[in-house]
Amino acid sequence: MRVRRPGLLWLGAACLLAYLSLAWCELVPGGWRLRNLFEPHEAREARRQLEYRAERLRSFDEQGPLPTRPIVFFGSSTIERFPLEACFPGKACLNRGVAFESSRLLRERLHVGVPEEVSGFVLYVASIDQRFEGASADAVAEALRGVVASLRERHGDVPIAVLGLLSERSLDAEGVARLGRANAALERVASELSCSFVDTCTAPLTTERGQLTPELSTDELHLSEAGYEVLCARLLAEGGELAELLRP
Repeated sequence: MRVRRPGLLWLGAACLLAYLSLAWCELVPGGWRLRNLFEPHEAREARRQLEYRAERLRSFDEQGPLPTRPIVFFGSSTIERFPLEACFPGKACLNRGVAFESSRLLRERLHVGVPEEVSGFVLYVASIDQRFEGASADAVAEALRGVVASLRERHGDVPIAVLGLLSERSLDAEGVARLGRANAALERVASELSCSFVDTCTAPLTTERGQLTPELSTDELHLSEAGYEVLCARLLAEGGELAELLRP
């Protein structure tokens, strides 16, 4: 009979432990599968979102020459998916949307990949705060106030258009009312700060019940190509001075 040496077992265990430690830290392959065995779903999703955000911001910084005095679009996935070239052909626009980003994280990176001289901004602020973090109407309003203050501190008094928060396909009556209060607060603050406000919670973007129109969306939360056509038209109609810069 073959007798195993305890020393070899300890050595094998130590090597395995070392490999698992390196994998967990992404220094060798296998870290993603390993973390999936131990991390709660919420923690895994939060980490994935931060990793995606870091990669997206890195891509902003690594882009080639930026357009001269662009119009910059800031926000979460509704902005990241915005087909700016199709909606505003020939216009110098920069898409600086990052999916699932809160207003706090947005405010931290307003300088990333953005030249000092810009023509204006389109903002979609605090959707994640309101929808997933339970932010009140007052908190949403203060988030917008903080973002606008940061932008004006760096870029001066350029035109700014604020997009209202979009609804959801299956939002219940209480959710519709809560969203309405948030949008009313955004509109009030936009007016106080001399920004234009673009209403996104009326027909045809929403149904009679205030829900996101299925025919203009791809899923529960996001606009389809046809939905973006409506949003573009509304921005051109209600975007004030900023809209003048986007018109053909």
